[in-house]
Amino acid sequence: MREEDLTPTERQIRDAFARGEEVDLRAGDPEVDDPANSAAWGPARTVRAAVLALLLLGGGPGAPVPGRVPALRLTGVRVYGGLDLDYSEIPYRLTFKGCYFADPISLYGARTRQLSVKRCHLVRLNAANASIDGNARFNDSRFTGLLRLDAAHITGVLQLDGARLFGATDSPALAANRVQVEDHIWLRDGFTAEGGEVVLRGAQVGGDLDMTGARLSNPGGTALAGSRMRVEGDIIGNGMRTEGELRLPGATVAGGVRLWGARLSNPGGTALRAYGLEVAGSLRLTGGFEAEGRTALTSVRVGGELNLRDARLTAGPGRTVLRLWQTQARETDLRTTDAPEGCVDLRHASLGVIRDDPETWPADLRLDGLRYDRFERPLPAPERLRWLTHDRSGYAPQPFEQLALAYRTLGHENEARTVLLAKERARHRILPWYARLWGAVQDATVGYGYRPTRAPLWLLGLLAAGSVVFSLHHPVRNDPASPETFNPVVFTLDHLLPVVNFGQGSAFTPTPGTQWVGYVLTAAGWILATTIATGITRSVNRA
Repeated sequence: MREEDLTPTERQIRDAFARGEEVDLRAGDPEVDDPANSAAWGPARTVRAAVLALLLLGGGPGAPVPGRVPALRLTGVRVYGGLDLDYSEIPYRLTFKGCYFADPISLYGARTRQLSVKRCHLVRLNAANASIDGNARFNDSRFTGLLRLDAAHITGVLQLDGARLFGATDSPALAANRVQVEDHIWLRDGFTAEGGEVVLRGAQVGGDLDMTGARLSNPGGTALAGSRMRVEGDIIGNGMRTEGELRLPGATVAGGVRLWGARLSNPGGTALRAYGLEVAGSLRLTGGFEAEGRTALTSVRVGGELNLRDARLTAGPGRTVLRLWQTQARETDLRTTDAPEGCVDLRHASLGVIRDDPETWPADLRLDGLRYDRFERPLPAPERLRWLTHDRSGYAPQPFEQLALAYRTLGHENEARTVLLAKERARHRILPWYARLWGAVQDATVGYGYRPTRAPLWLLGLLAAGSVVFSLHHPVRNDPASPETFNPVVFTLDHLLPVVNFGQGSAFTPTPGTQWVGYVLTAAGWILATTIATGITRSVNRA
């Protein structure tokens, strides 16, 4: 391109580029200088993208100034025409402030130094497979089309604080599949993505993924796609707002995950999906965290605390509102603001020390296979058993056995026996009528072996009753010549103890009016012996 082909503005930019100086074409009026009003800027503030490409690729007029480092630094400039820098080597810093790009920018496969695009308006930017030696900043910029960073490598920070991105039904707002960022990714301070998802599948982040105050809106779709992402720092989403699904399946976080005060909304669907998420630190959905839609934390592994303190979870009646199936955590806080609306599925989870509150127990629970070390607040067994009754899926022995084990760990043996007695009662309620009848006898006599002190009381009661009856109505001597002296207590024991014979039972026969008493005592003795043996067997098996 010849010298005479350049406009005065383009010559100014060329000369400043060689010296690494900024070209500031702003008028000084914030309204006039707003890139949204760039159509009125005129030729004095306009440059062709082809001129910028020639400067950056070394094909334009002018030579570097000795002792100065070239850099492209533009403020308040309107750029028209596609800026095509695919596969280029750009050893310069690129800085744009308050600029308007009327056509797409493409840096596909390019290599450049620090890239800073601040308060600019862009149609589309493609930096897939690009390498940026330094920071990539797009603070407060507006993208009406796709920002593409797939497989890009950024040695510094990827920063989009305050940026606004607009996607479409067939296109995400931000596509950064497999992006490698050696420092942080910052989507903070009002970062907004509307009408398309933010895609970070397989991303590698050397620091934090910070989305404090971000707004991700893709109703009915995916707000954030972060499957298989690896974050060496923390994932922070304090105060963020999402419409659509926040997805973190298979992601790995070396630090913690904090969504304090976040509000996730996906009515009728899943608000947070994190199947297989691994968090070395703590996972905190606290500080007024709200999720409208299912919170699916299936097979999540948390090295520290899984905390839902003061969270508000809603999914609607009949729906699963919180799923912790096969999830593992050292500590778990389930003290939500109020009882979650919907089913809470804790099946096959391992939750360490559990903190909960009877006031916020869900009306619908799933507990089969749930394991834990203990409850921080060890309620009396009858009250904790009420928690088990919230599982509407039917009888399962494991929840009772786990609760009994937790009480035994604390040394509360009586509470453990109360729980196991409740387990037997629940089991017998689903048996045939004849088994339930026999169970009722075992329950009344020895509490299925968990109330063994009842047996001596029954024995003493029957012994006293029989002794009184037979002392008032002496049995008939079978052999008039026998010297045996009648003893009502021993005679009653002969009927009550089926394996013991004191001789009174064979020496005397009850009168016709009291024969039924003898039959009852004999039957009661066998029943007591059988139930005691059953209880002993159950206790031995339990031990």
